Amino acid sequence: MINPLLKRPELLAPAGDPTCLTAAIQGGCDAVYFGVSRLNMRSAGAENFCVEGIPDVCATCHERGIRAYLTLNTIVYEDELPEVEQVLRAARGHVDAVICWDPAVIGVCREFGMPLHVSTQASIANTRSLDFYKQLGAERVILARELTLEEVQQIKRRTDLEIEAFVHGAMCVSVSGRCFLSHEVYGKSGNRGECYHNCRREYLVKETQDGYEFVVGQDYVLSAKDLCTIPFIEKLVEAGIDSFKIEGRNRNPEYVRTVVGCYRQALDACMAGTLDDALKEELVARVRTVYNRDFSDGFYMGRPVGDYVAGTGNQATVSKQYVGRVLTYYKKVQVVEIEVQSYVFGKGDTLMVQGATTGVVTFQPDEIRQDELPVDRVERGVATVRLTTRVRDTDKVYVLVPNEPKERL
Repeated sequence: MINPLLKRPELLAPAGDPTCLTAAIQGGCDAVYFGVSRLNMRSAGAENFCVEGIPDVCATCHERGIRAYLTLNTIVYEDELPEVEQVLRAARGHVDAVICWDPAVIGVCREFGMPLHVSTQASIANTRSLDFYKQLGAERVILARELTLEEVQQIKRRTDLEIEAFVHGAMCVSVSGRCFLSHEVYGKSGNRGECYHNCRREYLVKETQDGYEFVVGQDYVLSAKDLCTIPFIEKLVEAGIDSFKIEGRNRNPEYVRTVVGCYRQALDACMAGTLDDALKEELVARVRTVYNRDFSDGFYMGRPVGDYVAGTGNQATVSKQYVGRVLTYYKKVQVVEIEVQSYVFGKGDTLMVQGATTGVVTFQPDEIRQDELPVDRVERGVATVRLTTRVRDTDKVYVLVPNEPKERL
């Protein structure tokens, strides 16, 4: 039973684009973190937001009682200093905090009177480091991902700063952000938000004399499994961690909606004293339906990670196939008109609608009509389906299909 005096942790969700922002809100997050086109660790891959759009992002969050944090956490070069000031001027008075670690960004935040959280890129792993950043004005630190749970507890007992820690998502095989493999091979630096994730790939051993090549075993020894803390989430609550951070600004909207929703349910059940093994298993099964590279405890239960993926690619148990787009939603009769452009669907299938304002909506059609006649399956053309949740014109429509089971080691 969780101590009722313990503070309820903040659930912090990734928002890589407007649709993911809506999906995070739908999932029940308490806060989101987002970036603009440059100067953040997801500059490549995530769509991000424009500088001019920062006030709108924050307004969307604040209207719902959700905090908004701006990530500005790459290395900053001399010619980028004016851009740092430009971004922070646009964010001043809107964002709840800036996630950063470069002293240049910290200095501008102090000059502008903006709250700052120190990024995990600073690799903070001890209380002397915390004290140093506290003197610079930090309100919160995001701890190094390479800490064990016991070390997190020790740090929390010895500081009055807020502590943020990752609870779900991709793990770096190197000390976070210190890998140079991507830069060496592609000239794209992990310290600049451009990592090509070389560690996720299959490699060959080549014999130099005759040129024979061999695949390196079964395990991808550079590629760690994803972190999932649902099986022991109550231990993180008891450790006093103030903010539970979900990685995933490069992930799709259904990933954000599903993972945030599962952690919301797990945290609420934990605080209510109703979290049991059966619910944990159910929630882990649900997060397996979206993108993952199988799961591990990360570093929380000891170093090193020790868990590496057995094969390449996504381990999700469900995938989405593009069906088409929403033509019209008829609000009065709660019917959606769908233009089927690609994958077919039928009664009983699970459809997913995604859009910047809509977020992520899933449903199973119980009746489908074409040319006003009921049909069991749609091949092409325009179909109408009952849907009680409002969606928008041009929203994308997908059908969810099971993936073939993959062996997990």
